[in-house]
Amino acid sequence: MSSFSGHPLFDTAENLEDQGDFHRHPSIPEFFQNLSIPEELLRADYEITRKFLLKYSDVQGTFVRFRSEVQRFLNYLWVTSKRTLAQTDSDVITAYFKTLTMPPKSWISKGIYSAFQDRQGLRLPNSQWRPFAIRSKQEKTEGTVNYAITQASLNASKTALQTFFKYLLIQDYIQKNPMIGMRKRDQKVQTINDVDTETDVRRLSDMQWAYLLESLLLAAEENRKYERHLFVVVTMKSLFLRVSELGPRQRQNGSTRTPVFGDFKRKFVQGEEYWAYYVFSKGDKDRTITLPDEYLPYLQRWREHLGCLTAMPVQGDNHPILPSAKGGALSKRQVQRVYEQAIMLTVERLDAEGRTEEARQLESIRTETHYLRHTGASQAIEAGADIRHISEELGHASAAFTESVYVNSDQAMRRFAGRKRRV
Repeated sequence: MSSFSGHPLFDTAENLEDQGDFHRHPSIPEFFQNLSIPEELLRADYEITRKFLLKYSDVQGTFVRFRSEVQRFLNYLWVTSKRTLAQTDSDVITAYFKTLTMPPKSWISKGIYSAFQDRQGLRLPNSQWRPFAIRSKQEKTEGTVNYAITQASLNASKTALQTFFKYLLIQDYIQKNPMIGMRKRDQKVQTINDVDTETDVRRLSDMQWAYLLESLLLAAEENRKYERHLFVVVTMKSLFLRVSELGPRQRQNGSTRTPVFGDFKRKFVQGEEYWAYYVFSKGDKDRTITLPDEYLPYLQRWREHLGCLTAMPVQGDNHPILPSAKGGALSKRQVQRVYEQAIMLTVERLDAEGRTEEARQLESIRTETHYLRHTGASQAIEAGADIRHISEELGHASAAFTESVYVNSDQAMRRFAGRKRRV
């Protein structure tokens, strides 16, 4: 890997603000000086990209995906193509997508490593970091590096870059979106016989979910501060929510909308009462989610903990669902931290019981809040719920998309049948 000539570019969300003048990241301007492009152009590319990432710094999952993609692309652009963002065209994008499917071995690490490390008050590059990484499910053969990208990962790269170039256009930093001229066939992974193409849903196992819920119930009984953790985790899982849908969200008109108890609404169908939750989601879109009967006691428990006057919300209740200590509402980043603390609480319990392997598996997804959303949807579909209804409550554009994301019942039955074969 000695021939790797790139460099990590963007730090964690907490450290991104500090990167405006590189006073804690001195290796980045040194990297610029070793490239063949004028330093002032590199700095301009860097700063506009940093501002793009700052827009997503309060949504952990999105920030991590976008950061990974744009810093990988800039490394390719500056080091391999020797061009700037303003010089990027469809040929560069096509070549980059070919690199995504077959990157140089020197650009691949055998594992995921942080980009920067603390040393003597500075944030210095981690020598083991690379733009591409072999993850746990991919083969790690002694002396060789085998890397394979899935179509889902390639699609995620495309989405991140489309969002990035759209931002650059709005900022008048580029004159044309270079992805417009890209051929569809260049955006697809070529089928290779020795690569597993079956998609895995990123969800908790039934055991992991049961253990997480039990751990939070026990913790809340011992210490009331964990009531918040219990409510957040159960709500995100049961109502298929993104972390951003529990925190204040900025509307397209610039105003801010905060989730409040009045978003829980009592409804009737054919004379039967049921409860639903109104979600204001990304793109100023909204949807309504039916509350499972088993969820209602958790909502009532949370309201009792907060000292609400009624067991269930009433119309027009504008109190934040997740109030902060300062009187406002928890931010998306704070909700993210509540999830992480809940996961680590469960990890500590597993470790204390000597279940080290299970603890490490759970710890590895401590920042992945979407696991709760996927777990709730997967369990509902596996229990026989109509996929069209689940699709609507997830906020997907179509049931076909939902079916493509979640493991269908036929596949699940095939796997269970396979496990029962005799040796």
